[in-house]
Amino acid sequence: MTRMKLVGVLMAGLAIAACGGDDDGGGSGDQGGGNLDSKQLGSLTAAESQAVCQELVASVTVTKEDVCEFAGAFAGAFGGDCETAKTECMNAPEQPGEGGGCSTTGFTDCTATVAEYKACMTANAEAMKAVTCETPLDTSGEPPAACAALNEKCPAILGGPPGGA
Repeated sequence: MTRMKLVGVLMAGLAIAACGGDDDGGGSGDQGGGNLDSKQLGSLTAAESQAVCQELVASVTVTKEDVCEFAGAFAGAFGGDCETAKTECMNAPEQPGEGGGCSTTGFTDCTATVAEYKACMTANAEAMKAVTCETPLDTSGEPPAACAALNEKCPAILGGPPGGA
């Protein structure tokens, strides 16, 4: 269970990286997520979900090196070699973005607000960026404190069991 939560936190952080893609910002009606902060994720339209995603991508930068460093530390925490895993990740070809948008998996029936979601995703990204092969990875499986509301209201977003923490 702890590994599954850790994987969920990793996936949430990677979702931010995946959102960025190579989109040139060619979207009509840049709504910005700021006016959506009080809305519940489950009530967002597809367009609003993408507006939230784009705002998050604009405010949080996760590089391939950040992702690979975290992947290496993750491998190291579970018996692998961090530097080897990081090097393999860095040498892997870039994967093309799929669908050009963020995953909204877990948004349905989610009562967390956009503000709670953005706070958690930002905290996840910052936590991921702070990890290196030289620093120990927190294997407790607990998401950052900023994710408490999201984890309670919508655990599926962070890889927890649906319907409860």
